Amino acid sequence: MLIPFTIFEKYMFLDDQPAYPMDSFRFLRFSGRLKFHHFEASIADVVRDHPMLRSVVRQDRRGQFFWEEIDSPIFIRRIRGPIAARFPNPEAIDLFSEPGFKVYFVEEKNQTLVLFQFHHCISDGIGEMQVLGDILSNYAVRFQGKLLPENPRNLDPKLLLHRGSSGLTLGKYFRFFFPTAVTTYQLLFRFPTPLAPHVPLNTNIPAKDYLAFCADELTQRETQNYFDRAKKHGVTVNDLLLRDLFLTMGVWRKKWFVPQGNPWLRISMPMNLRTESLKNMPAANTVTMLFLDRKEQDFSDPDLLLQKIHQETEWIKRTEQKHVLLLSLKIRNRLPGGINYELRSPKCRATAVLSNLGKIFETLPLMRRHDGRLFVGNAVLEAIDAAPPIRSGTLVSLSALTYAHQLRLILRYDAKNMTAEQANNLLQIFFSFLKSEPTT
Repeated sequence: MLIPFTIFEKYMFLDDQPAYPMDSFRFLRFSGRLKFHHFEASIADVVRDHPMLRSVVRQDRRGQFFWEEIDSPIFIRRIRGPIAARFPNPEAIDLFSEPGFKVYFVEEKNQTLVLFQFHHCISDGIGEMQVLGDILSNYAVRFQGKLLPENPRNLDPKLLLHRGSSGLTLGKYFRFFFPTAVTTYQLLFRFPTPLAPHVPLNTNIPAKDYLAFCADELTQRETQNYFDRAKKHGVTVNDLLLRDLFLTMGVWRKKWFVPQGNPWLRISMPMNLRTESLKNMPAANTVTMLFLDRKEQDFSDPDLLLQKIHQETEWIKRTEQKHVLLLSLKIRNRLPGGINYELRSPKCRATAVLSNLGKIFETLPLMRRHDGRLFVGNAVLEAIDAAPPIRSGTLVSLSALTYAHQLRLILRYDAKNMTAEQANNLLQIFFSFLKSEPTT
């Protein structure tokens, strides 16, 4: 059976470039050595319940794109040896010839690293974490030699036909016509600036070693203090992260070069489109993107900046702005040149990306160590990293997640336009705001 693309899947598929592949990564680091063949079997079990992880792209005579589920071996590469020396360099995914899911299993005597690579067309961050949770749960049961339940989360593949819907109705469109017009204007006529002076490169040249990232985390006490700070201000943790990322960009830009003029800085953030009726849907890309714009002059009063960000995010939710990007893409798709014409524009579309995955693996039925880390069979899951895609002009993409009561930030950066020193400095500036309240 062929399943048509959603408009957002088409957008991501056409934005896949040799220099900037549209993929995201999940890194699971274990103390202890996982049993490879058990883990391989658990991956196979789980993938059977997630059709998008087994699908490739087909195109009809009119140029329309479809998904076709195929029966092919799962890409799992096993690598033995010192992890630091054998860290895998992922390979770009060609969705016309292979599914958008790969696994790299790196092992040495007392530790294991598992790198999961997803083409972002087939799943968003929430779906990816659900897949990983399913695999860990399956492995733990398999390791104990117990009977494995079939489709334990009652996933329903038919729900994939409803993926990507924003729930936009004609009534909602006219009720929120003015807010929608404001957001549409922002997307069409306001162009943000890259984080640093940036000369667009030839995106048709394949990337080499394109997975560059750095990561750090708060302690459990620092994490709780940060969550308490959000409550004190009457905002969400995500609002606080957005504010602190804006402040970070302002400080970093002044340190590394002299900004010219007063340009817009834009943070792009994903918003989940899943409803209660879709809770049993297999992994899929079921998000939209929202955009917050600020100028550096807005950073002089951190408290005021935070309150305005909170007001804006509440306004976004209240006025159903989640549908605007999808609606804009559908309109652009019908105009001459389609989405592809817009994507080939050298203009920057976002200064940075912030993807907040929240508290992860909290409901997995696995035993936990005293510090909250999971026992997974014969190993302990010590840390998780998540790296969303980066694009030309969007030099940094940050992922936030909380595991074992510790907030962890992962910064993926464009190594063609930023040095490792600059990226690490950006992350440390961010952490300085997380650890202490900024002042005017």
